[in-house]
Amino acid sequence: MSSFFYRQLAKASQNGSVGPGTIITVKVDLALAHDGSGPEILRLFKRDGLQVAQKSRVLITLDHCFPAPTIADRQFHKEIQSFARENKINLYKNGEGVLHQVVAEDESLWPGMIIVGADGHVATAGAFGAIAFTVQPDAFVKAVCKGVYQVPVPEQIVIGLEGVLRPHVMARDVALSLIDEFGDLIAEKAVVLTGDAIDKMNISEKMTLCNLLPESKARTALVLPQGERERVDKTVDAKSIEPMLALPSIPQQIIRASECRDQKISVAIAGGCSSGRLDDMKMIADILSKNEVHQDVTFIITPGSRSIMGSMDRMDLSSILRNSGAVIMPPGCGPCPGRHLGVLSEDDVAITTTTRNSPGRIGSSEAKIYLASPLTVALSAVHGQITEPTELS
Repeated sequence: MSSFFYRQLAKASQNGSVGPGTIITVKVDLALAHDGSGPEILRLFKRDGLQVAQKSRVLITLDHCFPAPTIADRQFHKEIQSFARENKINLYKNGEGVLHQVVAEDESLWPGMIIVGADGHVATAGAFGAIAFTVQPDAFVKAVCKGVYQVPVPEQIVIGLEGVLRPHVMARDVALSLIDEFGDLIAEKAVVLTGDAIDKMNISEKMTLCNLLPESKARTALVLPQGERERVDKTVDAKSIEPMLALPSIPQQIIRASECRDQKISVAIAGGCSSGRLDDMKMIADILSKNEVHQDVTFIITPGSRSIMGSMDRMDLSSILRNSGAVIMPPGCGPCPGRHLGVLSEDDVAITTTTRNSPGRIGSSEAKIYLASPLTVALSAVHGQITEPTELS
């Protein structure tokens, strides 16, 4: 059986065939960056007097620190605008949203396309069958100046999710469960997802799933396109998955949400690149249409894009969220990088849909950050303590 993943890498590198460990040079279809990695990228270009190759397609978003919270951030915004004009870079600079959502909405993504990105979660595009590699700024600069990227081919692992998920279990719970069960096994590998439960997921759920798996040190993650067949290495019964929770302070330390139900919280955060899509906003609004945010909790919600926020306004979701006591942020990363509004103090306990919970990620290194699904976060915001979703939620 010919593997989709290896076959696409062979095609992109113009090799007859490739296998794990083979060092190949692949044509880059799309290169991604943002204002988190952008300053170092810009410094490298200026230092070496480089230019983006004419054949390179580059997309950059201002999503980590927009509107600018500091003078230095604003200065960078102006510099990157000039750089983008000179190099014909597609720059999203007016609050269009977080990088990975903007890419999904505005770019043509196809199975087997090659993406490199100076961000840890470019594998979000794997929901479309794209093969996306996270790179450091120096490798990003080389890739966009040459139009190609040299990479050792990672070993793939194919995980099949079979059966039906329970109604209160979300894609985020699936991702946490896979990290819990296969964390060491999928490290440094390309995770290929298949199975009838995956096929039943919508694109929003697939994006959420591919977004978080790199936190287990997976090299990339992608959904096997329909019509493709692979030999499955590990099979998971979808019905066995429960609402999950990552404990402070690494995403790999995972338990069932029911095991931490008495933990009081002071902050709840939902949205951004992991769970800021319209499906997530609808689900949160459904919870808050019947309940108010707990008086001791600050609930921060960040839509993934301006388009999503527009839909929220038209569907009256925004007013439901605000009237219940939640705070809606401008589209983008929100508090996740810890560089803008919504940072945590040393005595905060937060439950979030963000991608990382390492010490200092969202402010003080003393703050405690739990990672969960948007449903678990919304229920916890209402009750003032970590609350496990049930089938009646």
